[in-house]
Amino acid sequence: MVKLDITVREEHSEIACAVAWSSDCQLLSASDDRNICRWSSDAEKQGVTALNAFVTCLGWFPSNAKQVSETYAVGCSDGTVRFVSRSGREEKKYAAHEGAVLQLKWSRDGTAIATTGEDGDVKIWSKSGNLRSTIASLGQAVYASCWSPDDEQLLISSGKMLMIKSTQSSHKKNLQWNAHEGIILAADWSATNGNIVSGGEDCVYKVWDSFGRQLYSSRPLDNVVTSLAWSPNGSLFAVGSFNVVRVCDKVGWTHCRDRVNIGSLMSIAWTPDSTQFACAGGNGAVLFAQVTDRHAEWRNASVTLVSQRRLRIQDISAETDEEIELAKDRVVEMSIGHDHLVVMTTTQCYVYSLTNLNTPIIFDIKAPPLFLHICRRHFLSVDIVAGAQVISFEGRVLSTPRHANFRAEFLTKEIIALAPDTVAMVDTADRKSILLFDTTSGRQSGKITHSAEVVGLSMNQANNGVAERYVAFVDVNRDLYFACPLSTLPSTATPIKLQSHVDSFAFNDESNVLATMAEGNLKIWYHPEAAFVDRDLLDLICSAGGSESDFGRSTQIIAFTSSRIALRKIDGAVIYASSSIEMPLLDEFVRAGKWEEATRLCRVSPSSYLWGSLAAQAMAKKQLEVAESAYAELLDAPKVTFLQYVQSLQTEEAKQAQLALFRRSPEEAEKILIQANPPQILRAIKLNIDLFRWGRALDLANKYKSNLDTVMAHRQLYLEDFEIQESDPRFVQAQNSVGSISPAEIIARDASELGEDASSRPRDNDFGRRSRK
Repeated sequence: MVKLDITVREEHSEIACAVAWSSDCQLLSASDDRNICRWSSDAEKQGVTALNAFVTCLGWFPSNAKQVSETYAVGCSDGTVRFVSRSGREEKKYAAHEGAVLQLKWSRDGTAIATTGEDGDVKIWSKSGNLRSTIASLGQAVYASCWSPDDEQLLISSGKMLMIKSTQSSHKKNLQWNAHEGIILAADWSATNGNIVSGGEDCVYKVWDSFGRQLYSSRPLDNVVTSLAWSPNGSLFAVGSFNVVRVCDKVGWTHCRDRVNIGSLMSIAWTPDSTQFACAGGNGAVLFAQVTDRHAEWRNASVTLVSQRRLRIQDISAETDEEIELAKDRVVEMSIGHDHLVVMTTTQCYVYSLTNLNTPIIFDIKAPPLFLHICRRHFLSVDIVAGAQVISFEGRVLSTPRHANFRAEFLTKEIIALAPDTVAMVDTADRKSILLFDTTSGRQSGKITHSAEVVGLSMNQANNGVAERYVAFVDVNRDLYFACPLSTLPSTATPIKLQSHVDSFAFNDESNVLATMAEGNLKIWYHPEAAFVDRDLLDLICSAGGSESDFGRSTQIIAFTSSRIALRKIDGAVIYASSSIEMPLLDEFVRAGKWEEATRLCRVSPSSYLWGSLAAQAMAKKQLEVAESAYAELLDAPKVTFLQYVQSLQTEEAKQAQLALFRRSPEEAEKILIQANPPQILRAIKLNIDLFRWGRALDLANKYKSNLDTVMAHRQLYLEDFEIQESDPRFVQAQNSVGSISPAEIIARDASELGEDASSRPRDNDFGRRSRK
């Protein structure tokens, strides 16, 4: 759990009512003494601007990657909004409300500004100060407002209610709901996780999703909630009340609670890198709070941020406990994994080997990182200047994956994933698309298009090549899908749904094992790629790691290393679960081609997920005898019979076609047969007949001018079985062209030509006929 390193500065003589950070971490604090103070991130005063008005709220103009903002806007008690330069010169002033301006919020793209006032009006202005629209007139003071992540909606409070209003350019539905039992005084909408937090006179803060569904409600606090704000990365939010500041996890539970003697906290603002925040105190003090005690683990090693520049690294297996003191700049982000520790400050990056912490690789960076991802070969850093960068552990930039609509400030840790050879990220302009990039060249290598917005994704870490690079993703409906976008096999072209109501998921740091948490139940998928081989195995290759009574709802998976799964419950407690220790050994045998040893392992430790995983991997590697043994252990007689039939086929193309059909890919099976040398047209026609794809069978017979009588013989038997008359004009014409036929003679002739006994072919298996067309 994180802690706060607090510094208090008492410079204002009256109540401090507003604070705001610039993109380069300069703080403004406004007070009823009509002064606006400028502060550094180290809580050093840099200057004062006097204003002939009482400031009630303020906000910096949003910056971009190329330019730091030089202007901020202030709302005043006389109803005016004023634009002020960084040097303190008032550049523009206009009347906005009758009575005081209570809230002033820039849109995230900087094209508009929203204001609320004591008159109950909610107005949207252009960045030059021209009124665009009045989206609400509520008749009572509006104390809270903020923009949606896409700038198309505005969240406002009205007494005890929260409202989401669409702007004129948006056609999204308006929402409103009863949120609190007292007047709402503060609310914020996270741009990264999409959730809303609110608080008010009922002394309670609550977390909501963007549809107004309550996710968390705190116990009543001792005093009214006067301010709150999300951290830019969406992982934390701060809550202020009388003499108390607390930091909460995005789920809602409290990391830490500190008592500060500065009166009510009237305003809270976070730095862009989410490492610290500032508060405006009711006694005129300005509070600076640095987030410390951040913790990360990987196997037997852990790292803890003790202070702004000091790290503590512990390794239980090596029995070491060391501290690292950085020379300058505060730590912004850190990540540990795969025998490396990556630490990034505001200006530099330090890459440590866990076996030798004395000689790190140090290099300069262009901007503080928003977040880090680490894998076995390299790590990924995302910042608003350089964008996404894949960097080796030697400090060399390997690539900068980006696309036409790339906006680093809209990326979050949940919608970008890193693997040894691939980077996957959600397209922030079209959140239904996942883009894949090569880590070496940075070029786009693939794309997944989904029917709903994607809110989280992860990739397997096994180093088996891009053809076996799997992507698991969750959409806005909390459905989990599994995809293999870089494979050339048609059977992997479409993502497959694995599970519903998924709260959290993560791949193992070395293998393809996938852990999911849904409705309080932990599920471990030991071989999820079985979905592309035999979907009937999906229920067999997973096991439950516990029940709702063990974990509770909204539990999050925070790490999955080796065979240990770390989970954080809704109350903040960290608990652990374990996965099978036999699966890594089974995967190792399969990679080495030691099928006899893999089979022996399954016999020594018999379980359905081991045999199911062996069956799926054997089918994928075309080891039919091993697969037959595995299915026999699973008591799946139809598939054993089918595999025996496949092994009896005379040609390799016929075997491959049947295996493609087994994977539920008839187009692939047909293509294999047609492209054989010589083409096996009869077998392709009979394949479509077995699937009742009559139209396709007739098309093949006409196209290659072969075996039309075969199609009509089976069609005649089909019609006789169902006691119906032919109604398709194409088949009527074909029947007239072939004349009178004897189905029994034709079937016997075809069986002789194919070199097989027709009576021995499996014909009514579950993996065969699925539809009748």
